Amino acid sequence: MGPTVDGAIVCTPHSTHFAVGKELIREGRRRFREAKKMMGEEEKICYRPMNILMEKPMTTSVSQARKLHQLLLECRDDSESEDDYDGRWNAEGDGTTANKVSTNTSGEEPSEVLSSSSSSKRAKPLPNNNNKNSNHTGGGMGCFLINHSANYRPQAKAAHSLIRSGKLGTIRHVSAFFASPLSWIFDDPSNTGWNQIPPDDEEGEMVGNGFAWGQSSHLLAWIYHVSSGRGGGEDLVPDRVYCSMTTSEKTGADVSHAATVHCTNGATFSLSGTSLLPGNAHSDPPVGKRVMIKIFGTKGALIYSGDDRDVDSGRLEWLRGDDDGSGSGIGTVEIQCSELGFQFEDLDQEGIGPESLQTFIDSCLGREFYVGADSLVGLRSVQTIDAMYRSHLSGNCENVR
Repeated sequence: MGPTVDGAIVCTPHSTHFAVGKELIREGRRRFREAKKMMGEEEKICYRPMNILMEKPMTTSVSQARKLHQLLLECRDDSESEDDYDGRWNAEGDGTTANKVSTNTSGEEPSEVLSSSSSSKRAKPLPNNNNKNSNHTGGGMGCFLINHSANYRPQAKAAHSLIRSGKLGTIRHVSAFFASPLSWIFDDPSNTGWNQIPPDDEEGEMVGNGFAWGQSSHLLAWIYHVSSGRGGGEDLVPDRVYCSMTTSEKTGADVSHAATVHCTNGATFSLSGTSLLPGNAHSDPPVGKRVMIKIFGTKGALIYSGDDRDVDSGRLEWLRGDDDGSGSGIGTVEIQCSELGFQFEDLDQEGIGPESLQTFIDSCLGREFYVGADSLVGLRSVQTIDAMYRSHLSGNCENVR
């Protein structure tokens, strides 16, 4: 791989994501370390970082997801140990501007928006690696993003901001449903990548394949993203899962599921989904996927549901659970992003591509970008789905690995 490569889009089979991602991260770290050796004591470390946009799911193995997440944390630790870190080769190619975290002086968590011009210091890592966020990597990496396109939509940003501000209070329950008109994929024996455990499953962890890996990963990633960033035990971290599935008679792939997820902070969420929605997502006209997400906290609730092919089918709603004295009482509904309606996955084949792709390009060019799905979101999603398959197989509630 040449030293002038700005980034890579990983769209290979799921089982290969770890091997490809690992080599790309290592390339970024190699660049960082070589640049560090070449710089004088009084000079800034300048190099061209590696940017990665990885297709979902991040992996289909918990151990591999943990390893990727840990590699990215090590990159960040490398950069945090360097007071003279500059670490961003800018669009003009002179390697003089840094990609650092936007922070404030109020003691709050750092912003999800990264800036190519910020001079602020990086936030210190959280003590528990399982909850340590790798959004702001450095040490050879510009960005590591997962292509959950719904997470980069304005509605996801608004939901994340609202929850992070504390307006929902502590999240206690989530109810989520996802239906796709994709039976033709999961019933087709020739679609082995979607329906079979791959022969090159190096870790030997996969015990099933189908709708959960292929579709429910979108729903989980959205929930884990918008509910993240509050810290102090407020984030939803999966602890144990019970799940029952139905499978295709033709392929053995799961085509629907019903799961209960218990989180480490005592919160619960019910997760269900199916590929049995009549129609075809790729027909003309296409049949849209149906999504329903309800998040309930101690101070309010957030509801987002609709048909992802019909923007008028839904909206992002905040239901107030307290009275702040402004005349907006308990139960009042406030619409967020009212002009946009409902948008989830970006499936448009025209134009300049989804927001996730534009975010990746922005990072390559040293611009500000929004982190909609990083390796921590990816890890939690993989942990949950892995436990769902194991629970279905065992008939018991399974601890997250």
